[in-house]
Amino acid sequence: MQTVPLTLLFSDGAVRRIHARQGTSVVAAANEAGLHLLTDCSNGQCGTCTATLVSGDLELGSYDRAILPDADRDAGSVLTCISRIEGPCAVELPYDLSEACAEESPPVNGTVASVTRVADETLRLEIHTGAALDFEPGQYVRMRPPGADQWRSYSMANAPGCDRLVFYVRLVDGGLFSSWLTDSAQAGSVLELSEPRGSFFLRREARPRLFVAGGTGLAPFLSMLAALAADERQHTLSTTLLLGARTGRHLFALPELAALRARWPGLAVLLAVEADPVENCRAGYATDLIRSLDLDPATRIYLCGPPPMVEAGRAAAQSAGLRRSEMLCERFN
Repeated sequence: MQTVPLTLLFSDGAVRRIHARQGTSVVAAANEAGLHLLTDCSNGQCGTCTATLVSGDLELGSYDRAILPDADRDAGSVLTCISRIEGPCAVELPYDLSEACAEESPPVNGTVASVTRVADETLRLEIHTGAALDFEPGQYVRMRPPGADQWRSYSMANAPGCDRLVFYVRLVDGGLFSSWLTDSAQAGSVLELSEPRGSFFLRREARPRLFVAGGTGLAPFLSMLAALAADERQHTLSTTLLLGARTGRHLFALPELAALRARWPGLAVLLAVEADPVENCRAGYATDLIRSLDLDPATRIYLCGPPPMVEAGRAAAQSAGLRRSEMLCERFN
């Protein structure tokens, strides 16, 4: 089979030029060259592998257009897991070469400490790992229950450096992980955990921050906020969290947010629900609140939630004067 040059550009300035077989995906070609590009679902449904086509030709396979909107595709964004190489091309990746060179560690066992229902359709899962886990606030791990051959990804909701990890899991009828949690999991149950993954994590920058969460998209922000609250030097930077949910009954972790605000009085938290609002909660969508904020143009915005919410947040932030290139997004279905 004919090979063509594939140039991979990394955020630290490193460049790798490899010979790729035509018709293979960018991820597969990189793997054959000994590089492990970040990916998760491997079928165009999660957005973990999003990169930018700088030049050349790639043929995108089928994918979820909520994950890769047409406007982003037209601007050059691609999903490397399902983008097939048609000719010489160059792809820019949003992470350092070191992340692509590192071999993934084998999974480790975690032990369920507790499973608690905390809101409509949401469980709080606490797992004991036996040793403190180091990760960037906002990252996730993949989890696999006993006897399963598929993994599910969830973001840590606690600060790094703990041997107990907290997750918030949205219950999905018939879902692999949801079914295990509701039918089988109990204190002492063992499951497998991958090493921490993902490029959606807290950037340590001297600039204002806006966090926008939908549903269980709050989890990575709880981790980020816990890390920031522990560092008083970060308290001088304007930080706002917008949290949206379907109803007041779907809100969770409100005591945790109140505790963070007690430690960090300057932290602003605004809540919005589509129906049945609770006290101090707006009616509507969290993304609607963006336009009411007097945002500094230097604000870094983080969005995490269902794809329609993320896209609505991006549009609102852009209309408020923020650049799309300054937005970090994590989407999940």
